[in-house]
This record gives sequence, structure tokens and C-alpha cells, in this order.
Amino acid sequence: MLQLIFLIIFPFAVYKAWKNVQLAKLSTGWPTAPGRITAAETMRVMFRKQPRVTYTYSVNGAPFSSQRISFAGGYRPKETDAILARYPVGREVPVSYAPENPAEATLETGATKQVRSQLNILLILFAVIVVLNVITYYVKSLDQETRPPIRTYGAAGLVINPA
Repeated sequence: MLQLIFLIIFPFAVYKAWKNVQLAKLSTGWPTAPGRITAAETMRVMFRKQPRVTYTYSVNGAPFSSQRISFAGGYRPKETDAILARYPVGREVPVSYAPENPAEATLETGATKQVRSQLNILLILFAVIVVLNVITYYVKSLDQETRPPIRTYGAAGLVINPA
């Protein structure tokens, strides 16, 4: 049953990761606006140390704020300090934003290895779950073929009337 749940949920997760990679690729052509780092800190996400950088920028006079550093799903804990060092509070930075939706912004553009790894991991897990389901089905069908038939000795047609 758990495999069935994963088989239903995984295609949606894979699609979302694929769309994220596509958006990361598009971000290399986004326009930029000057921005300023307003906060840079370490936070805990599921027992992992992750960087959180908040920045402000404006597009056509409208102010925006964002926390996206890149399109990566997460960072290795040892990278956190290096990322925070690149974005100290008060630093002016170029912010890339989606022209059709300026609230969608990032500090680092492109589909890096780290961005694509999320999609790759999901595809591998999806393939493993499909293979495990096929093997389980095959083993169960072999087990049923080799099991001797259950003998009822004519009791199947017997009706007992308790009254």
C-alpha cells in the first residue's frame, strides 16, 4: 500500500522538481535590479543547518523582498558558512527577477548540479519503487502458481441451516 501511495505522489514531485529546473534555466536571462541584504542567518531545517538570506529590491518603483538564494532544494551544511560569507548584511547585490512576476527573484541563477540533483534523486527513487512493485507482483504470482490447491472435499456445496 505504501508503494502505491509513493507511485501516486512521486509523479507530482518529479513534475515540480522538473519545473524548478526549467525555471532555474530561464533565470539566466532574467533582468537584474540592485538589491540589499537585510538579514543573513543560519537556520535549522529538518536537523540540517541551512543559510537564510533576506534581501530587498525594487522593480519599477515597487518594493519587493525575497529569501531565495538559488533554485537548489537545500545546501550541504558545510556550505552554509561560505554562502553567508558571500551575502553579509548591508551588502548591495544584483537580484535577478522574473520579468512577468517581479516577486519571483533569486541571487544565483542557472540550473547548477545542486538544482538538478533533486530531480535526479526523485527519478532514481521512482524507478526503484516501480522495480520493487514489479518484483513483488512477480514473486506473489510465482507463489500462487506453486502452491497446491486447497481441497474442500465437497464442503463447498454444503449448506447448514441453523434453525
